[in-house]
Amino acid sequence: MLRAVFARTLNPGVTYEQFKEAWVPEGMEGAYPARARVARNVANDRQVITIIELDVPAAEFKAASASLTRPDAIQRLAEIVDTTELEGVYEDIFDEASLSC
Repeated sequence: MLRAVFARTLNPGVTYEQFKEAWVPEGMEGAYPARARVARNVANDRQVITIIELDVPAAEFKAASASLTRPDAIQRLAEIVDTTELEGVYEDIFDEASLSC
């Protein structure tokens, strides 16, 4: 399982709907092609974290990720995001079953 994780601070006045519209693929029919969560920081409502989960091998991430965002998402996000504090793709090494004592 891979997780693409981004922690971003939005520009003042940017809505969560504007943020969503900046990266969700245009004209997408049906469900989003991966498990995704976007959450706001309860202490700073301009900060959002996005976690996208993909059940693909790391070698296939680049091909799979093409269906997850708009082709111009980087440019669109640059217009509404103040800073990106964290950006990366992470591969599972432990899960809840392996953490049990």
